[in-house]
Amino acid sequence: MSVTEEQVAWLERGGEQHALQGNCSIGRAALNTVVVDSPKVSRLHSVIHVEESGAFWLVDLGSSNGTYLNKRRIREPVRLRHQDEINVGGNVFIFHQPRAKPSAKLNLAKPVLTLQEVENIECWLLVADIKNFTQLSRSLVSDELATLVSSWLGVCKTIIEGHRGTVNKYLGDGILAYWRDEPTAAEDIVSGVTALKEAQLCDQPPFRFVVHFGPVTIGGVPSTKEETLMGSEVNLVFRLEKLLASLGEPRGISDAARAKLGEVLPCRLLGEYELKGFNKKCSLFGI
Repeated sequence: MSVTEEQVAWLERGGEQHALQGNCSIGRAALNTVVVDSPKVSRLHSVIHVEESGAFWLVDLGSSNGTYLNKRRIREPVRLRHQDEINVGGNVFIFHQPRAKPSAKLNLAKPVLTLQEVENIECWLLVADIKNFTQLSRSLVSDELATLVSSWLGVCKTIIEGHRGTVNKYLGDGILAYWRDEPTAAEDIVSGVTALKEAQLCDQPPFRFVVHFGPVTIGGVPSTKEETLMGSEVNLVFRLEKLLASLGEPRGISDAARAKLGEVLPCRLLGEYELKGFNKKCSLFGI
């Protein structure tokens, strides 16, 4: 298609132009706004989210091979600028928004990278994901799916960061977030959980989340948001999320997190369960 003067922004690849008239999903599946038929591209790889202000943001959805902006792998939503280069599975797109405000000029200065040594810390972990995502994706057209996913990610990101947490990874239809165990962390967790519960009352999309507490290994480059969480407790919180899904519960908290919070957050025992890769039975509570 040809870009007309009325179009505010578009993607260009190999002479082809894709107008950005709202949120845009990029991936291998036919349901995407921009379909890229390549084994290196995930089914739902990334989303370009547009705000009411006209700003466009690039979000990787936990793709296996990553999404790159100007040759750097992105770890969180990044604001797009005119003539930015987006690489999805080796497929290069150029983002065009020539009539963006002057203040939106591309900053060419290289970021200062401060290497962070690997450290062992105790922290709160939270995994959230959209319920029945595969079935949901089949019932929506591409632009509706892109809008749904990007809006939900935005809501979760705002809630988590508004309560002093950090989104560590975007996982396609979910997120992994954490809070370091600092003096205000317990209070932040309770208020964050309350805000997420309120978000669950909205019609779309239905989602679940689980909270855990334990020691993890963390390392990376903080200035580029490339921190990595590692350890058995990270594996455990994902196991608990899958257990929560099998139980059909919208919210859960581990025994370790419940013990750390005390009676501040009302909850009920869902049971004790054996989880793959763990010797002891794990208790899970509904909140």
